[in-house]
Amino acid sequence: MVRDTVLTERQIEVLRLRAQGLSTSEIAERLGTTVANVSATERKARENIRRAENTLRLVRMLEAPLRVLIPPGTDLNDAVREIYRRADRAGIWVAHSFPSLAALIQRGAGERIRGRRVLAEIEVVVTREGEVMVVSGELY
Repeated sequence: MVRDTVLTERQIEVLRLRAQGLSTSEIAERLGTTVANVSATERKARENIRRAENTLRLVRMLEAPLRVLIPPGTDLNDAVREIYRRADRAGIWVAHSFPSLAALIQRGAGERIRGRRVLAEIEVVVTREGEVMVVSGELY
């Protein structure tokens, strides 16, 4: 299993020991290495995990059957209604209530929304499972 992951055996061992509650110095002692080496290994493992999660999110976005472009000037409530309308038409059940979907879009859009007003175009994708994601320039 280790051979088919983005983590090295050493990274997995460090994360396993950390999950058992060992401190960095305890892990270093157990593995016969330095605290700096353990810290660097753990930092790189967490970076690899973050990148793998971002890759999976990107794949879900690319495969999403529903894309909704929300133009500047749109009221956030109108955007949420449009997402529900388009999802219904596509036969997709959106896994969020109205307020939670509005909050998700607001968080994901960041500075592209002020209050309820869309300032810059926002792309929202909805997966077959009803997961909603705001496309950010970082991942797409």
